[in-house]
Amino acid sequence: MNKPLHGKRSKIFCEHIRSLREKAGMTQRNLAEALGREHGMVARIELGERRVDIIEIFDVFEALGADPAEETLELMKKFKNAK
Repeated sequence: MNKPLHGKRSKIFCEHIRSLREKAGMTQRNLAEALGREHGMVARIELGERRVDIIEIFDVFEALGADPAEETLELMKKFKNAK
C-alpha cells in the first residue's frame, strides 16, 4: 500500500486538483469560499500537506464544476500508471 504523504500518487493528486482549479479560473481563496472552508485548507491540499477523504474530494470536484465520477476515474488511471 502506498502510504507516504509525499509519494508519487499524492503528487499526482495535488497536481490534478491544482490543474482543475486553474482550468476553472478559480483561486485557492475562491475554491475555499465555494467549499465554505478556510483558504489554508485548499493550500494544504495542493501542497500535499493535507489528505482528503472521498466525501471531501466529491465536494471539491463539484465546487470546481467538474464531474466527480469522471475525475475520480481519471485519477485512478493516473495512479495506476504511476507505479
